[in-house]
Amino acid sequence: MNYQGIRSEFETPIKTAYAALSPAVPVFFDNFGDVTSDADSEFVYVNIQFGVTTEIGLTGSLDNVRGIVTVRAFAEKDKGPARSQTLINTAFTSLQTINNTGQPTSGIHVRTGEVTGPSFEDDRPFFVSTIETNFQATVIS
Repeated sequence: MNYQGIRSEFETPIKTAYAALSPAVPVFFDNFGDVTSDADSEFVYVNIQFGVTTEIGLTGSLDNVRGIVTVRAFAEKDKGPARSQTLINTAFTSLQTINNTGQPTSGIHVRTGEVTGPSFEDDRPFFVSTIETNFQATVIS
């Protein structure tokens, strides 16, 4: 299994998309500690969980991995919904573009499923928007 490679398939486009916003928005992935305790402005937190990791298919490949990606966008509270919408739409677009790439002849092939959300929370001092999708990744050798 190539868990880091699979994570990279999500982390790279998400981090690139948020870096392109004005102002750029910091993105934290789940290998960081408690990012909310010292955050003083908007940020994005991405959680990638692996589920089924040994699925036998017709090809005999065991490198089919399923999991879930959750993106939480923390926008400053009392600034209106527009910025929150921009932040969560950036995540949605990033996840959808993963499906627009062709299957490589080697490496990792990832596809996402339906996106759930956004859902919203009022977590002072932030307004939190969350989306989630399942994924399937195949390591092609």
